[in-house]
Amino acid sequence: MWRKLLICSVAVVVMIGATGCIKINKQKTQTSNLGGIFFTDDRFESWKHRSLLMTPGENPGTIGGTNVYFMKFDPSDSEALYAATLGDGLYYSYNGGLGWLRSERLPAGLIRDLVVNPKDKCQLYIGVDIRVYRSDDCARTWKELYFSDSGEKKVSALAIDWYTPTVVYAGLTDGSLLKSDDSGLSWKMVDTFGTRVQKIILDPFDSRNLYLASVDHGLWKSIDKGVTWVDLMPAMQDFKSSRKYYDFNLSASTENLLVYASNYGLLRSLDGGETWSEIKLITPPNAEEIFSVAIDPINPNYIYYSTNSAVYKTVDGGLNWVVKKTPTTRVVSELLIHPTDTSNIFAGVRLIEQ
Repeated sequence: MWRKLLICSVAVVVMIGATGCIKINKQKTQTSNLGGIFFTDDRFESWKHRSLLMTPGENPGTIGGTNVYFMKFDPSDSEALYAATLGDGLYYSYNGGLGWLRSERLPAGLIRDLVVNPKDKCQLYIGVDIRVYRSDDCARTWKELYFSDSGEKKVSALAIDWYTPTVVYAGLTDGSLLKSDDSGLSWKMVDTFGTRVQKIILDPFDSRNLYLASVDHGLWKSIDKGVTWVDLMPAMQDFKSSRKYYDFNLSASTENLLVYASNYGLLRSLDGGETWSEIKLITPPNAEEIFSVAIDPINPNYIYYSTNSAVYKTVDGGLNWVVKKTPTTRVVSELLIHPTDTSNIFAGVRLIEQ
C-alpha cells in the first residue's frame, strides 16, 4: 500500500543548520541551445539528451526544440513520464524517457499542470487555460470537467488525493482554490490566496495535510483536506524576501521535512512548516532566481536546485555544495528524480524569455 511504502522508506539523518566552510566544486560542460529533456544517471556528473520522438518510418523525430514547462512521473509506474511544453502540447514516455510520443487529441491551449490517479494510471487530469479536463483512457480522449467564467482565472495547479483519488484540487491564477469530491464532476470553492496558486502538494504520509504555494504570498498549509489554512510565512519573517516564492518540495522519506525556495534562497523545515532554518548556499541571499528544487526521495541530505545557468547539489544536507554547469543555454525549469533509482534525474529545459 502506498501509505505503508512511504512510511517504511529508509530513514536518513538530516543535517540541519549548516555552518562552517562551504566547499565549491565546478564542472566544465560543453553547452548548446538544445531544448527538450536532458538526463543524468550519475547526479549531474554527465548528461544525455533524452528527447527522441518516436515517429513512424526510419527517421525518428525529436522534441529537442521544445520548451519544457513541467514534468511528472506516473505515481504507480516509474517508467511512465509526462512532459508539458510551452506551446507544443503534451508528450509522454512509457520507457523511462528513452522515447516520447505526443498526445495528439489534447485540447488546445497552455497546459499548466497534470496529475495522474495513483490507483488508475489511465486516469489523468490536466489544466489547460481556463479548463480542467480528464482522460479515462490513457490520454486518448478528454472530457471537460470545469471551466472558469473569466480569462483571468486560468487553471494553474492541480493535485489529487493519493489516499482517496476521487478528491481533486485545482488552483487558479486569481488565487482561488477549488475542490472536487467526485473525480471532477462538480466543484466547490475552498479558499482564496490573493495571487496565482502555483503549486499544491499533498503530504506523502498523511493526505489530509496539504501545502500550497501562492506566487507573491508564499506558503500555506491545511491539516483538514483544505477546510482551514495556516499561513506559514510568519515563521519565516527573519528571512527577508522569503514571501517571493520560487519552488518548494516535500521529502518522500522523512516525515514533515520541507525545502522552500524563495527570493531569499533555500529554507528547510523539519516540523511541517512550524519553524524554519536557512540552508547555507554559496551565493548570497536574494542573488539568484531558483527555478526548481528537488529532494532525493530516499536520502533527504541530497538536495538539488537549478538557476539560470547551473545546477547545484549537496549530499550532506547543505554543508557543502557542488556546482554543475548545464549542457544547454536554456534554463533547467524542472528537476525530476527517479523515485527508486535516485541517481537518475531528468531535467526539463526552456528558454528564459518564456
